[in-house]
Amino acid sequence: MSHRPLLLLHGWNDESKSFERLVGHLRKRLGAGRIQRIAIGDYLSKDDALRFDDLQAALDRAWTLQGLPRDAASVDLIVHSTGGLVIRDWLVRHFAPDAAPVKHLVMLAPANFGSPLAHMGRSMLGRITNGFFSRQAGQAVLETGANILRGLELASPFNWALAMQDRFAEGEGMYAPGRILCTVLCGNTGYGGIRSLANEEGGDGTVRLATANLNCGHMQIAFREKERDSGRVTVPEVVDYRPSSGRSAFRILDGLDHSAIKLDAAESRLSGGQKEALALIERGLTIDDDAFDDFCNECDAANQQLTRQPGDRRGKPGFQNTVVRVRDQFDAPVGDYLIEFYDPRRSDGGSLARTIHESAIRKVHSYRADTSLRSLYIDTTRLCDAVGRADTRLGMSITAEPMLDEDEHNARYTPVGFRTLADEDIEDLCLDVDQLRALFQPHRTLLVDICLHRSQADNVFRLNDPQD
Repeated sequence: MSHRPLLLLHGWNDESKSFERLVGHLRKRLGAGRIQRIAIGDYLSKDDALRFDDLQAALDRAWTLQGLPRDAASVDLIVHSTGGLVIRDWLVRHFAPDAAPVKHLVMLAPANFGSPLAHMGRSMLGRITNGFFSRQAGQAVLETGANILRGLELASPFNWALAMQDRFAEGEGMYAPGRILCTVLCGNTGYGGIRSLANEEGGDGTVRLATANLNCGHMQIAFREKERDSGRVTVPEVVDYRPSSGRSAFRILDGLDHSAIKLDAAESRLSGGQKEALALIERGLTIDDDAFDDFCNECDAANQQLTRQPGDRRGKPGFQNTVVRVRDQFDAPVGDYLIEFYDPRRSDGGSLARTIHESAIRKVHSYRADTSLRSLYIDTTRLCDAVGRADTRLGMSITAEPMLDEDEHNARYTPVGFRTLADEDIEDLCLDVDQLRALFQPHRTLLVDICLHRSQADNVFRLNDPQD
C-alpha cells in the first residue's frame, strides 16, 4: 500500500460506522504516511425497490463526487459481505481487466456466490437480523431489500452472470498479479444466541466458505442425441472444464463468525482470531505483485490444516457449492429435473447412492424465480471417501420433464421431451475417484452448465408426397 486512498464498503443490513474501529486499527498499524485518505461508503441495502444495478450506478456517481482517482491501481478497498458483489459489479461494468482503479482488494466474508440466508422469509430474516421498518400510511412495513436478496440467493443468475464476466473472461482476467491483488478472508464459526438459527457447517452464520471464495470452476456437460444400432440414444459428454482466470488469496479464519471478522471492538478486546485477521488484512493491503503467489500458497496450506482430508477424521469438513444450470439445445431453461448419483455396477444404484444422497449432499436449493438453477451443497470428503470405499466409479444421470414417449398407444404418450434413464435411452456419466477430487474441491463454487437434448417424435412434423 503506497499512499493510495482506502475505501471501505459495508454489507447488507449494515452501515459505515461498523468500520470505524477497523479504520482505527489500520491507522495505528500502517501509520498516517501509508494511508493517503480514507472513505467509508454508506449505501441503502434494504429498500425493496433497489437492485444491484442501482447500487453500482450510485457508487460510480459517489466515486466521481468524492474525486477518487480512476487510474489503474490507484485505490485500495476493503469490503464486507454484500459489498463484495457491489464492487465486482461496478468493476466489470466500467473497467477493462487491466485498467481497474483498484490495486489491493480485501474481501471480508464476501457473498461472492450468495448466502443461504437470502431466500429465507421476512420473519426469519427479522429474527436473525434487525428488521428494517419504513413508515407507510402510518404503519410499519418490513422491508428486506427484496431485489438485492434475489441477487444474493444461492444459485442466482446475477452471481452466475457476474462470475462469467470477471472469473471466466478470456485472458488473464481482472484478479491476478499485475492487476487487482484480491485477498478473501472468511470465518468458519456460526453465531451464538438467537442468530444461531442460521448456522450450518462450513459457514460463518451468513455466508459459506464455498460461496465466499473467489476462486471457482466452470464445467459444461452436453447430453447429445446420437444414432446407435439400438436406435437413437442420448450420450453425455464433458465439453469443457476450466478453473477461474487469474488467482486470489483465500484464507479461512478459525473461530470467527460473519460479524466478528469486521473487528468492531477495541484492540484490547480482540480475540486471537481477530488479531490474526487484522494481520492478514494488513498483508492484503500491502503485499506486492511478486510476493502474491507465495501468499496464496501460504493461505492454501493453512486452509488445508483446518480441513478434513480423505480418510482422516481430523479437521472440519470441506464443502463445495455446486451450482447447476440446465437448459435444452434451444437455450430454454429446464426447470423440472432430477440429478442422481449412484454405483453404475448396480441396477438400483447400490448403497453408494444412499450414502451420497443422505450424507454427502447436505442441502439442495432451487433458485425460486428459475428452478433450472440449483445449488448442491456437497461434503467433498464424504463424497470421495464413499466412492473410494466402494471401489467403483461414480455414475451421474439426469431425468427431466417432459419425458419423451413416442408410442402413440401409450397412456403417457408425449411427442416432445427428454429421453430417460429408465427407458435406457440415456447413457450415464461416470467419474473415477481422481476425477471426482479434481471436480469436487472443498471451499469453492463449481458452476455446471448442463445442456439436455430435447427430442421430437417423428410424427411431430411430416412432409408428405402429394397423391398422384
